[in-house]
Amino acid sequence: MTPRFAALLLSVVAACGGPEADAATLVGDAEVTTAAARGARFVVGAGRCGDAVVSEWRDAEGRLVAHEQVDLQGESWVRYRLRRESVGQDVKAVRDGDRVRVQISHGGRERTVSLPAGSSMVAGPLLVPFLQGRLAELRRGESLEFAYLVADQGLTLRLRASRAEHGASGAATRSTRTVVRLEAASLLMRPFVPPTVLEFDAAGQFVAMQGRLLPQLGPASQPQSLDGVMRVHDAPMQSSCHMRNLS
Repeated sequence: MTPRFAALLLSVVAACGGPEADAATLVGDAEVTTAAARGARFVVGAGRCGDAVVSEWRDAEGRLVAHEQVDLQGESWVRYRLRRESVGQDVKAVRDGDRVRVQISHGGRERTVSLPAGSSMVAGPLLVPFLQGRLAELRRGESLEFAYLVADQGLTLRLRASRAEHGASGAATRSTRTVVRLEAASLLMRPFVPPTVLEFDAAGQFVAMQGRLLPQLGPASQPQSLDGVMRVHDAPMQSSCHMRNLS
């Protein structure tokens, strides 16, 4: 397989729900646009198995560089886990009532943060299904604001979602694509939070994204965040239950 990448792909599977989605895998591709690593590519397997939504990110040589998992309980998420093998980072967030306890291990250092967790807080790969559920409002030109857990930074961020004109694939045709722009809700925070653009087709399926990617590169002491453009593949779904579980 040609080296490929998908950023929020597993979210599509999480949005499907039902038994038919319990062992589904989707794939996508992207290319890094950050100057220092321009052209780098990744391959990802992403999907849902039971109550776990998992993604495995690999570089062009097939090495695992990042692994993400969110555990669901009913309609809510209860646990989020992120490992970036490429930079030695391990992050775990556990939700308990109205608090989220985040443990961050990186470069031999560890810290724990306790954050308030509203009922509508979005975590990691659940971003796409959250937006899919609100596409009708976005298509009418309404904007949304919501809390998003940035687990590796040990903080929550208020984001604003609104309809945009252009996405990862250039000028979007209104009749076939809905382009959603995500940015910090606070004007003071926007210079520090890179915007993300997501595209959905007429049926509401996630098809492309442009913005911050999950993997990081560089030395563990100075990991480098990556931006890029991704597109979802039209590939047959297969079992994802073979993926490593982040216990």
